Amino acid sequence: MAIARKAAPLALVLAVLFLAVSSRAEAVSLPLKAEKDNPGGSGSAALDNGKISIRAEGLRPNGVYTVWFVNMKPKKHEAGAGTAPYTFRSDGQGKGSYESTLSESPFGKWSMVMVVRHPTGDPGDMKNMVPAFSAGIPRK
Repeated sequence: MAIARKAAPLALVLAVLFLAVSSRAEAVSLPLKAEKDNPGGSGSAALDNGKISIRAEGLRPNGVYTVWFVNMKPKKHEAGAGTAPYTFRSDGQGKGSYESTLSESPFGKWSMVMVVRHPTGDPGDMKNMVPAFSAGIPRK
């Protein structure tokens, strides 16, 4: 009986730790689909513990890109992915990366993540942006 009383707090602590670890969101890696602007491009997006990270190659050298969460239905709606200005620049070999924290989970709220190029070099120029990559976000 004394052993059971001593083991109860330990069992409670272990149960709480198990629930905390098992309820933590798992990392999701999404392959990026190259759009017409860079047909030879490849990359991936990762969503993990309130962060997004993008790794891509085959981008336009020294290009300016932004990252967005997008819904196409019932009408097109987008929001920057992470912290403004949602921007990164590719290097001279067309490789680029982006990392940011997220204020909320995109699962169930957004249908895709998109990377777009800004040919004018101005990430605020939304009229002339060109899709570079996209990936569907699972509902999870």
